[in-house]
Amino acid sequence: MPAPTPASDVRVRSRRQFRIDPVWITFLVLLILWAYSLIRVSGFRTVEYNLFTLRVAAFLGIVAAGQTLVILMGGIDLSVAAVVTMAGVVGGNLLAQVGEAGGIVLTLVICALIGVANGIGVVTLRLPPLVMTLASLNVIQGVLLVYNAGKPVSGKSEFLNYWALGSWLGVPTPAWALGIISLVCVVLLYGTPYGRGIYAIGNNPRAALLSGVPVGRVQIVTYALCSLLAGVAGLLILGRTGYSSKTAGDPYLLMSIAAVVLGGTSILGGRGKYIGTIGGALVLTILVNVLTVENIPEAGRMIVQGALILVLLIAYAYSEQ
Repeated sequence: MPAPTPASDVRVRSRRQFRIDPVWITFLVLLILWAYSLIRVSGFRTVEYNLFTLRVAAFLGIVAAGQTLVILMGGIDLSVAAVVTMAGVVGGNLLAQVGEAGGIVLTLVICALIGVANGIGVVTLRLPPLVMTLASLNVIQGVLLVYNAGKPVSGKSEFLNYWALGSWLGVPTPAWALGIISLVCVVLLYGTPYGRGIYAIGNNPRAALLSGVPVGRVQIVTYALCSLLAGVAGLLILGRTGYSSKTAGDPYLLMSIAAVVLGGTSILGGRGKYIGTIGGALVLTILVNVLTVENIPEAGRMIVQGALILVLLIAYAYSEQ
């Protein structure tokens, strides 16, 4: 006759059965923030405001898409802010020198090569991703100061202007761009050996290597994709504003990481869903809008954003138990 199941085991089993997916928590917070903004400010109830929010969130979402791939793999990329800035500065100059198509392609190639360099540093030199990408951040910023003496760069491109400020079927074109990028990321993550390799490396790099995953190749490709997407965002920002300065990418350094973490992806890698990142980007965008309208000073905004991230991390950790 089997021994009776201890009550503690029953409770643990029950908690596992009713485990809450972190993505649901993210979208619940998004719904609460959105509802608060509609109730609190009448201007937020217009279609124009909601489309504007979607447009702004798309820029962050594009950078965070690449960051998601890297973090799921157990890494991190601190160079994305510098790559966003570099894409605008270098892209602006190349547009004038080699034309629209050539300038865009060359800029994206340069951005991807920066990601390759990050990946090689992590794989070959065995540098921690935090150290390698922080070094890249500083090197790129220094090179840009020499390249353009820190002056703003203007760039005229009808193609970039349309994809940054246009609309199609009533939806902002940056949201369409994010949708295309998201579709590619979802297919890569959930429908290819490459995506399975990302999750495997994030869970246990050594076990992934022993199971036949080309760990080094996957890491290099992932960092290249992250920098490429940061470059796409940088070019779209150039198309939106018409110029790029040496601080254009600064807001995306911590915000891109925060969007991934708020979306329920483990900062340690191996666990998370891409759709959560989209929710995280929307949460941060709406939160910034609400805090700005409420006249909260910059210090207060930083405290609220940090507190929200901390609370959600605690909620995610509890849901994993």
